[in-house]
Amino acid sequence: MTQPQGIIAFYGDEAEDSQGRTLNEILQWPAHELEYCHDYIQILFPLPERSAINDPAPIVDKEVFQAFRARSDLRNRLKDSFQRMLWFYGFQLQKDNECRLEVRPGPTFTRHSRNWTIWSNHNHLRMTRIIRSLRILGLGEEALAFYTAISQVRVVNPRSRMYWSRAATRPLYIAPHVDDKDIDTKNFSGPEFLKDLE
Repeated sequence: MTQPQGIIAFYGDEAEDSQGRTLNEILQWPAHELEYCHDYIQILFPLPERSAINDPAPIVDKEVFQAFRARSDLRNRLKDSFQRMLWFYGFQLQKDNECRLEVRPGPTFTRHSRNWTIWSNHNHLRMTRIIRSLRILGLGEEALAFYTAISQVRVVNPRSRMYWSRAATRPLYIAPHVDDKDIDTKNFSGPEFLKDLE
């Protein structure tokens, strides 16, 4: 096993993750591998919070945050990751008549949506992560388009919907898992570099 690489290196120059995989390799995976492997999503869509599932996965800090917001090449590669996950979930990214981004069902929707259009599923957690990561790393329009699309699916449980909404609408320094009652306490503090953005 190789040493874990930072997010900027992984996205910027094809460095390997902690399992020895490059971004290009992961983006070529078939649907069944994207479904059953559980330790790639944390580096494709990193967050400021440590993963309970994949401890070696690097987290977003101020350096990563600033790099993605300053460098279009990093954001473009992040968009490649987003497009692959859209395909996996059965969607595609398009522009409407007014050149706004939309996420709509694509050719694979009937088959691929079976992975997640159920009451409760691990993909719901992944979707929360994707929305939040896209917003943090500078693809807010894509995050909103994705949230809008998945929130229209009615078979999903209210808890998943709540987390999607929190990921899409909360100030970025407040993670979706933080309960509303805890936000105003003196014990709560989100990442300072995200507070500065609000």
